[in-house]
Order: sequence, then C-alpha cells, then structure tokens
Amino acid sequence: MIAVARHSALTAGVMAGFLLIAALVALFRNEDGADVFLMTALLTVFGAGAVYLSVRNRGNRLDRLGAYGLLVVLWFGVPVIAAIPIAATTSLGPVDAWLEAVSAFTTTGAVQVHDIADVPRATLGWLLTLQWAGGLLTLVGFVAVLGPAGIGGLPDRSARASLLGVTEQTALDDALRLVLPIYLGATILCTLMLFAVGVRMFDALGLAGSALSTGGLLPDSDGIPAYGHFAVKLVLIVFMLVGGTSVLWHRMLLTRRIRLALGQYENLVLIALCFVIGIAVAAMSYRVPLGEIALPMALEDGMFTAVSLVTTTGIEPHAGSFASLPLTLVIAIVFVGGASFSTAGGIKIYRAGIMMLQSYLELERLVHPNAIHPRRLGQQNVTLQMMKAIWIMFGIACMTIAALSAAIAPAMPSFEAAFVSIVAAMSNMGPVYAAGWSTEVAWPEWGALPAYAQTILAIAMILGRLEILVVLGLANFALWRR
Repeated sequence: MIAVARHSALTAGVMAGFLLIAALVALFRNEDGADVFLMTALLTVFGAGAVYLSVRNRGNRLDRLGAYGLLVVLWFGVPVIAAIPIAATTSLGPVDAWLEAVSAFTTTGAVQVHDIADVPRATLGWLLTLQWAGGLLTLVGFVAVLGPAGIGGLPDRSARASLLGVTEQTALDDALRLVLPIYLGATILCTLMLFAVGVRMFDALGLAGSALSTGGLLPDSDGIPAYGHFAVKLVLIVFMLVGGTSVLWHRMLLTRRIRLALGQYENLVLIALCFVIGIAVAAMSYRVPLGEIALPMALEDGMFTAVSLVTTTGIEPHAGSFASLPLTLVIAIVFVGGASFSTAGGIKIYRAGIMMLQSYLELERLVHPNAIHPRRLGQQNVTLQMMKAIWIMFGIACMTIAALSAAIAPAMPSFEAAFVSIVAAMSNMGPVYAAGWSTEVAWPEWGALPAYAQTILAIAMILGRLEILVVLGLANFALWRR
C-alpha cells in the first residue's frame, strides 16, 4: 500500500497542476471561481505532498494487488477532488457535481452541465480536461495493469510482449511512456486539423479531447451542428476511430510493423463494422420519411453515427440520429463497444470475437466430433483458460447490469429506462440514454434523479472503466491473503 499512496500522491500533484491552469484561465477571462480553483489546487498539493514525503523513502514495489488498488483509488478519488470547483462555480449541488465529475472522468458524457446557463469557461475547460485525463488513465490502466493480468481474458500478455518488444511486467512509468506520446500527439494533431478547418482553438481542443477519449462531453451545448460542415465531421470520424482502436496497434503502425498490424483482426473488424453500420444507417435515413435528404448528407451522417456508436463516443451528428435506429441494435453495439487497449467502453470486440469463435468450434464438434481445430484468432492463440475468463467476464457483466437495473428501477418511469441507463453508464456512453427513445413518458435526466440513483449510475460508470472484475477481485479475501 506504500506504493499505492506514493503513486496516488503523484497523480494528485499532476491534478493540482491542471487546477492551477484552470485558475489562470478564470483569472485571464475575469470569471468567478479562480479563487476556488486555486484553493483546491493548494489543498491538493499540500495533501499530496504530505503523503509523498511520508512514504518516499519506504518500499516502492507496486505488486498486482497494489496496482488493482491504485486503479480503484484513482477512479473513485479523482472525481471527489474534481467536484469541488464544479460545485463552487455552478448551481449544482455536491452530489450532482460529483456525478458530473465522474461522468466526465469516465468519458461517459455530460450529465447536466450544458443545461446550466452561463457555465464559466474555466469550469467547462476543467471538465474537458478531466475527460481527456480519464482517457489517458484508461489506456495506462489497460497497458500496465489489466492487460498484464489478463483481466477478463484480455490478450495473452506473453504473446503481446513478444509482439511489441516490451517486458511482461510493464510498470506504470513504462506504460505512460508508451501511451502518452501517441495519445498526446494524436490530440495535438486533431486540434491543429480542426483549427485549420475553422474551429476556434478552445473548441478544437475540447473536440479533440472528446474524440481521442471517446467521451461525449463537447465544448458547445448545441453539439456537432454548432460546427457544421463536412471537414469537421471527417476529422472527428478519423480521430474517434483512433480513440476506439488499440493504442498498441497504433504503435505497430507507427513503427512500420505493418504485417503484425494486419494480423490484429480486432481493430480491422472495428473499422469494417463502422463501415457496414454506417452504410445501413445512411440507407435508413435516405429511405424514410426524411427521404428528401441528399445521398452525400445521408452517407456523411450515417458514417459519423456508426463510428460514434461503435467507439462509444456518443456524439450525435444531429439531434435524433441515435433514436432513428432500433433501440435493441444500439444497445447491442454499445454493449460490445470498441477494441481492447483503447479508450472505448463495452466488453470489447475481442471478447465478442472469442465467444463467436468458441460457438463456431462447438458447432463444428457436433459435425466432426473427432476433428482437432486450432483455437486461434488472428495472431492470438486462444487458450481454454482465456475462453473461460471471457465467458466469466460476460456473465458477470450481464448479472451486474441486471442487478443495477433492478436497484435503480424505482427511480425510473419504466424498467426499460432503468436498463438503458445502466447499459449506457457501464458502456461509458451516457448520450445513448438521453437520445429520446420514449415518446409517451419522458425519461428523467440523470441530474434530476435522487441521490441513491445517481450513486448507482456513478458506480456503473466506474465499473465499466475497471472491467468489473478488478473490483470483484479486491473483494476476494483470498487475493489479500496471498
């Protein structure tokens, strides 16, 4: 736990730096809240410094249990500190501000901040920064902790290490050095491209962070229609795909290991899936009652909608684009989500592919009971242990959704609304819930729910980022006794 305390203190120190930047923005723009951002930063630095100085000369090895604990501490702890300036600079209460911070940090999307008139620019920038930082923590957690531990049957660590030339025990620092240049570089490139096509710098930064972190919080409450033209959508489509595909795959492409990259079927399937769904969405938009829509516009919005859904970004090209699709189809897409080792939510295409592979092998066994078939998906050997882990992950995800849906149902007008809210929260794609599915009874906004329901939603968002099994593992006393 000493290592957990030290890493938590370092993270809090970095967070204090971002708070100071928000304070400077508020001062520069002459907005209210600069003093709150500054005081929160100073208190965070004071607390983090005290913890760091007390443990700096003690053992520093971060074992697997400590790594799990560190992820839980960061996902739960950062939003608590982040909520302080949000509550102080808006009309949100403490619980509402905490839910808004959790939603931004887990890249789930805005809860109600856009419904508040005159939100200070510094506060909006702070939420967008949280969203971007949540995407970075997701990637580092996958590369340094969840992947090496093979959580939920994630790709075998030894095979991944040999493919990438990294050691199996990828430490947090090494993971950060691997992930940050790609993530930050892509964000800067996306920002410059958006700025070049006419988007203001603040909005370009916010949109780039949303695309790379696959988060639904945007700098403008009017969403994509506020920016409008095809070039902006095209840039966002490209970088949402970057956010929804594996950061390790990006590294292969950047280091010109094209043959290895072509063997990573999960990312190729994601791109193909976006294309197929995009064509289908365009056909539906072109066919019915909006039949007057031009074909290029239908294709443009169809591809944007498909990429946004598959990568679990949750940005609509226009109001009602999600609700124009069957709810069952949308829920299925966001439940599967994007690629592993990406910022996308869901159970991941890799796991869905492995489950389909096993189903196929079982059918083959019925026809050819004595045949021997290799269990292999692309360049990845699939062991029986991995298959068991993936099915356990799938079963626990389904049971968790059922339990949380039942728990939040009393606060909802229907069980359908409760189910969609939990799937949206666990897939870190909040805008799906607010897409306007019911024409009879309006589903309440998350910010209007009672405190216990908001707490359930926040837990579901964090469970989605922790792959559920990490929390269950920490609750297992056998893990603590090892």
